[in-house]
Amino acid sequence: MKIPNRIPDDVQYAGFAKRLKAFAFDYLIILVYIIVLAGVNFGIILRGRLLEEISPYIASPVVKDMIAFFTLILPVILYFTLQESSHRQGTWGKQKAGIRVVNVQGDTLTTMQAFVRSLVKFLPWQIAHTSIYQIKEFVPGGPSEPFDITGFVLVYVLVGIYILSALILKKHRTPYDWVSGAYVIVER
Repeated sequence: MKIPNRIPDDVQYAGFAKRLKAFAFDYLIILVYIIVLAGVNFGIILRGRLLEEISPYIASPVVKDMIAFFTLILPVILYFTLQESSHRQGTWGKQKAGIRVVNVQGDTLTTMQAFVRSLVKFLPWQIAHTSIYQIKEFVPGGPSEPFDITGFVLVYVLVGIYILSALILKKHRTPYDWVSGAYVIVER
């Protein structure tokens, strides 16, 4: 029986600074995408009639949240998924920072591993959007303030856990690395 290869003991795991640098580069891509989305939305608003025609259908906070998920968050999750499960083993930002994402054998993540990793990674972003769309000021008669506050507290707790784990753990693994069986390593 063949024992699977493991990541070599002498590998250098990417620390918080390298991971943050990679995400900063990736955020440039996300920012360009957000600007394009804003331009499309602005174009819809300028065409007043179209907005008036569709506004009854998008008035619900649930619908607004779904639109945000499918037009912004899901494409970002898919970008990270497809890049990290490709032969490049990382996004453009990770390549610029000199790091890559691998599985326990040091191989490329499967598409499912990369998807789970990205989904958990961007979970706080989705929770924040959901909480924003539920705030009473935006939604008359919306849910109570404790719901809003709980959502935002959960976002900060998750992000704090993500940051602390990348900062203090020996292999700098975050919860989204653990769930997907991923490691972020420095290129040799």
